[in-house]
Amino acid sequence: MSQRFASVFDWLPKLRLRRKGSQPPSAARPDSPSATRPQRRWWSDTRVVFGVLLVVGCMLIGVRLFSTGSDEVEVWQVQRDLAAGAELSIEDLAPIAVSPQLAAHYFPVDVIPDRPIFTSVLAGELLDPNNFRQEVTETLRRVTVPVEPLHAPVNLAPGDLVDLWSTPDVDLGARVQPELVLAGQLVVGVDIDARGFASDYGVVLEIDQADAGAVLAAVRSGQIDLVGVPLADRQPAYSSDTTVVAPS
Repeated sequence: MSQRFASVFDWLPKLRLRRKGSQPPSAARPDSPSATRPQRRWWSDTRVVFGVLLVVGCMLIGVRLFSTGSDEVEVWQVQRDLAAGAELSIEDLAPIAVSPQLAAHYFPVDVIPDRPIFTSVLAGELLDPNNFRQEVTETLRRVTVPVEPLHAPVNLAPGDLVDLWSTPDVDLGARVQPELVLAGQLVVGVDIDARGFASDYGVVLEIDQADAGAVLAAVRSGQIDLVGVPLADRQPAYSSDTTVVAPS
């Protein structure tokens, strides 16, 4: 065999390898080492640290809220407007929970005052010891006036203020001007069950001793009308829909 044919046979194996897409063993690439990532400490991750602090903070806030709620103290809150001189009843009061710092300035629910209030109190206000009269005024007197139905405010109750008007008895058909006898008098009692002549019921007013004669003369000489006097138009210091916060 000539040298020309020998070179062809040497070239054929290389051609077969190229057709199969492989390379000769001498051209194979060496294996690369596997990649490794450095391990990161969890406490050095700001996201993890922030998440832990957030959870701990929420837990502390919840514990604080529960502990604050359990320390509240109940005091009395007035349920309707009361004028100066009125005597309180249990129906006029309702308990409300406040902080211990604020409760120290008001009546606790285990104490019901038995003295007339000295200043007007609006519905929703907390019952303050400064609202009460320390001494009974010697010049005050109480008188019962007969009132016909529909000649006094509806739902008249102790603690309300009224103006006392008198209309003299005259012949039918005559026009008579009513006269104001007393203004801004305190109602201390209403006895609807004690019916008198013409279905009158009794209303007890607290008046000054010097005005007793004028009231009695008005009762004897004419028809009595009581006109309701609203208390001062101001907002109460606290209400049942408002969250009470202790002063700093």
